[in-house]
Amino acid sequence: MILILCMQFVIVLSLVVAARRSLENALPVFCFFLVLMPLEARLVIPGLFDFNTMRVSLLTLLSLYLYHGRQSSDDTPLPLKRLIFLHVSWAVCSTLYSLSVATSAKQLISQVIEYYLLYFFFVRIITKVSTIYNIVFAMVMAIGICSIFGVVEVYARWSILRIFPQNLWITYNGGVDPLYIEWGRGLRIRSTFPHPILFGDALAMTIPLTLYLLSIWERRRDRILLWISLVLMFWAIYKTSSRGPWIATVLCGTLLFIMVHNRVRTYLLAIALMAATVLLVRPGVWATIAGLYHASTDASSPVGSSYLYRDALNNAVKTAVDKEPGRALLGYGLGTFRELGLEINFLNTVQRWYTCDDNWAVFLYETGYIGLFLIASLLFAALWIAFRTYWQLPPPESYFSAVIFISLSGFYFLLLSVAGYSWGQQGYMAWILISISVSYSRIALQGDAEQAEDETTGEMEEQYELHLA
Repeated sequence: MILILCMQFVIVLSLVVAARRSLENALPVFCFFLVLMPLEARLVIPGLFDFNTMRVSLLTLLSLYLYHGRQSSDDTPLPLKRLIFLHVSWAVCSTLYSLSVATSAKQLISQVIEYYLLYFFFVRIITKVSTIYNIVFAMVMAIGICSIFGVVEVYARWSILRIFPQNLWITYNGGVDPLYIEWGRGLRIRSTFPHPILFGDALAMTIPLTLYLLSIWERRRDRILLWISLVLMFWAIYKTSSRGPWIATVLCGTLLFIMVHNRVRTYLLAIALMAATVLLVRPGVWATIAGLYHASTDASSPVGSSYLYRDALNNAVKTAVDKEPGRALLGYGLGTFRELGLEINFLNTVQRWYTCDDNWAVFLYETGYIGLFLIASLLFAALWIAFRTYWQLPPPESYFSAVIFISLSGFYFLLLSVAGYSWGQQGYMAWILISISVSYSRIALQGDAEQAEDETTGEMEEQYELHLA
């Protein structure tokens, strides 16, 4: 308890100190702690909600925002606001119709209000491209530290989560230890994340950002930190033994090679060469990957049957929401799947499951068809903003929007797996990326328009001078 209070005090103090010169300076600090700190770092208020570091950071940012008064960008348009309003309204209606209003109300705060409040603050506060780059750098450093924690898990068989009270641990062995050890795959590192797959999701999102920063960053010390972090990230994502993040990383790397035409291409080729070398020099690595692949294609194995579970899950969810018109429209309420579970016919056995390995299925089950449509429209509208900015801006300015587009695409692909949107740090990371994508679009396009206007004015002045001559 004392340790958690001290951590939260440090977070608040760091944000206040960073905001002394400008509130914009506090955003990278905010992102660093948001990505780094685990769900275990929370104060439990019985009967109400958990006071975790995410909420402490967000409330501190809210206080600083109100203290500093209106920002220079307060009068600018807020993209996505109509879709956000519609989704919030629908989530409220779904909560009122929920099987467990208390559970859904808590999820409404964490999964809806907090994400959109974060988005509002970032879009309103950010005025400089340098702030955006600093935010990304802070996120990369946080994931780099998480990767170091993963090294400790593997070689010391000790989790950083053990510093927190045992009753707060998220465990998979009856509360004995936060280490994640799975039959057939051994130790899978999770660092400060709730599950190895979720840590893999965060790594897959961050690796493209790290490669981009390496292609533009000039400070020697920072480049060294970025290279060290990148190496640790690739090692960590291998040690998560998570198929989805592996596939997402390869897909993101391919898109990065196609869309970004700078030093990133050289880095990707070098990484591919190093990966091939490792597979040749260390046959055990290839054996691990091949073994996981064969297990995935074997429906009789626990690893392979997880794919069959997704089919059974989707069928059960669709059947559940189609039972009555009210559930088809509003669903069963946010958070009710993990809290109350759902009876699923899997491998000819009907039993109640509390894990949903498909976020899109969760959206349908908890908020109905309209809720699924609204959240999908919102997320893909944000993705479209990133792609549109990439298309409109000239290189190299367009490359950053390409990287955001790639990272978000990887995240959306990974939503087909364990609850990555509402559980852990990845949902916050996604909305940070959405926020800086919108901010970058506004700042970069405005700067490009001003530059074009200056060039046009200069040409007109030259023509006028020639005419006078």
